[in-house]
Amino acid sequence: MLEISNDFNLKSYGRFPEELSDPINFKDRMVEVSRLFQGMGESYLQHLGDDSKISGSEKKNLIEFLEGILLVFVMLRKLDFSVVDEETYIRKDRGLFELRLRFTEGSVWELTGSIKPEYKMKQRLFKEWFNTTFSTDIKTFYAVYGNASMDKVITPEEKVQITKQIDRIIAEIVEMIVYIERFMLFQ
Repeated sequence: MLEISNDFNLKSYGRFPEELSDPINFKDRMVEVSRLFQGMGESYLQHLGDDSKISGSEKKNLIEFLEGILLVFVMLRKLDFSVVDEETYIRKDRGLFELRLRFTEGSVWELTGSIKPEYKMKQRLFKEWFNTTFSTDIKTFYAVYGNASMDKVITPEEKVQITKQIDRIIAEIVEMIVYIERFMLFQ
């Protein structure tokens, strides 16, 4: 799903799955994030097994989970929290890592971006990233959403905060996919 060129230009596009793209299916999208997150954790633990090594097919499986979570967050952003945005930019490290998310008619979306050579991608272990950075980002997303929805009304300001957290997660997922594809060594 995410294409990575030799000079680290990024491209992904697709259409929202019909069963999750109806605006009234918000709850289903939220449940899908949890399901995929939990499934990815279980898959990683199962693949790691006794040998503590990750094979090529296991990497592919992790990327498929990450791409699934990415798709649901793109949907949440467009369908639930920032409906009017037709295009947005997500930047890290002064634009050295930049993503452009564009929505066209219907449920079609496109993600493009680039990682400049000067961008310092963190060398990390997937397990540490999953257990600390990513799980914290997911928990923060649910906490920000939960706090905003306590009074049963999500204000425009609260939607902006939720969208910022979604953008952070989108960037984190894309960076980890690139890391797994290009830099993660077989252990």
